[in-house]
Amino acid sequence: MPLSAATATSLVTLPAGLFVLTSIYYTRVTRRRCKRRRHALGLGKTSSSSNGSGSTHTHYLPPPDDDDNVAIIEEAVNNATDRERCQFSSDLLSLSRRGQRAALPPTRPHWSGFIACLQDPCDALHNPEGYIALCLAENKLVQELLANRLLSSGTAIGAFSESVVYGYNGFLGLPTARQAVAYLLERRFLFAEGRRVRSQRHASSSRDDLRATLDYEEDADEGGSAVVPRPSSPGPDPDRIDPDLCALGAGVASLLSHVLFIICQPHDAILIPAPFYASFENDLQALALCVPWPVYMANPRLGPTVKELEHAALMAEREGLSVRAMLLTNPNDPLGVVYRPITMTNSIEWARGRGMHTIVDEIYALSVHRPKESEFESVIRLLNNEMCDDVHLLYGLSKDFGASGFRVGFLYTQNSLLLAALSNLNIFSGVSHPVQLILAEILTDDDFLDGFLDDCRATLLWSHAICVQKLEEMVVPFVHAEAGLFLYIDLSALLPEQSWEGERRLARLIEQAARVVLAPGEHMYEKRPGHFRICYSWVTPEVLEIAMERLSFIVKKIRRHGVDVLASDAKSLAEVTKAGMLVGIRRTPSINLAELTHTRR
Repeated sequence: MPLSAATATSLVTLPAGLFVLTSIYYTRVTRRRCKRRRHALGLGKTSSSSNGSGSTHTHYLPPPDDDDNVAIIEEAVNNATDRERCQFSSDLLSLSRRGQRAALPPTRPHWSGFIACLQDPCDALHNPEGYIALCLAENKLVQELLANRLLSSGTAIGAFSESVVYGYNGFLGLPTARQAVAYLLERRFLFAEGRRVRSQRHASSSRDDLRATLDYEEDADEGGSAVVPRPSSPGPDPDRIDPDLCALGAGVASLLSHVLFIICQPHDAILIPAPFYASFENDLQALALCVPWPVYMANPRLGPTVKELEHAALMAEREGLSVRAMLLTNPNDPLGVVYRPITMTNSIEWARGRGMHTIVDEIYALSVHRPKESEFESVIRLLNNEMCDDVHLLYGLSKDFGASGFRVGFLYTQNSLLLAALSNLNIFSGVSHPVQLILAEILTDDDFLDGFLDDCRATLLWSHAICVQKLEEMVVPFVHAEAGLFLYIDLSALLPEQSWEGERRLARLIEQAARVVLAPGEHMYEKRPGHFRICYSWVTPEVLEIAMERLSFIVKKIRRHGVDVLASDAKSLAEVTKAGMLVGIRRTPSINLAELTHTRR
């Protein structure tokens, strides 16, 4: 269904047309998508969930078809003012139906607030009343550490001095880079505990000739002896990650989209334990046209049970969808919890019994706060490196390394046909060769990585402690995270009404009055309104303290007056952003940063 003539004549060509279009119909798009993608936990088009909140939540329907997309666009144009309408791009008419679908904005309700944070950012000294972004899961706390290493003599220069970077090569990655990824997975994932790995490289004048043989020993600190070789078995060597089974792509989102494009048909359902990372919706739908299907659990902190997975699969099948794969994020986003090994293995065995694929996103694997105390184990280790052709691991540099702008993701799979298909698709989303050579050097530099990851965990624990201390003072429930860059909090007691509209009104008040932007639970497919994700690593600890003081101040005001009364009280609202300056802020005494920095794994 093309755009109508009336709509087309109302559009003019401006470079920012699609951006303006997005900003104007954002609310309408969000609400319509929410209606389409949520069905109640039971059967039928809409039914109440048994969460006691009186709100309804719905399962997902397939992605909007072309007629729905055009209807959304026309509705936005028709409801726009003359001034707004004249800013729309007439080029929209030239898009195909696929292009019109791609032009629809992803569901990011906090995006306008995040833009305000970029335009007027809070600075503890120079702009203490600016906006503070606690909505984006990026680790800016370690970027300086990484930058210093990348700027060291020879690293950047070497990346452009090799002839291999200037020509075509395999689209799964340069051999050097794939070997480095294999080394990282062996060193940090397969043998992450109790064993030490030494890299012995053959002398070579070219990075492309890098070959590494890995020698595993029991950790000397544990007083162990040499590793007893495992019995030989058919299939991959359980003690080795084959570089030929590793691939690089332009970020985990790109690789996830490609994997689903390869293994799924349009409108296949992908089971994901809820709540889950909001951008999965766009990652699954934009190209692969898959349907993210939430698995609701009695206790999301513990992960899904086989019974809960089976129930979700049956609900999807009753809606006419084929359940093709399961996507597990471990450590979890947004909860920050680690699934127990038994939860992971039971889920994978259940999926295998149904003939399904399992994709495991371990993008926060190296941001486990206290590794020696955690139950986290990579899926590679859990399965004894017997991934077969149905379990696929994703990892990338965006979170643990604070390098989302590098656009580097890794896939490890033992499915050779999947890799063959990816090698054709990856021409559209490969990683540049200079970046591949840089990361090959970084990922095999054990001395740097050991210190870098320890410093990363220390800074995360520090910021985590700032949030926890203030939330406990505020008496706000939250999930005790043991990994990741965030905390998942429950502000449902503050809602003006127990509904998604109530959550939106609370989020708007916090953004407008406190100038703090949070990620709301509605778009992470939470089943009960009032939950938010606080990302504490995007700002400095000093700015984080200001944010938490503002939240504390506005929470007290809401408890006293309510959201709607406070929203109309200009005087009270003006006081909120000054809270961080008026209150004597002190660093939390509960953590010794110097001690954490020198705490090794």
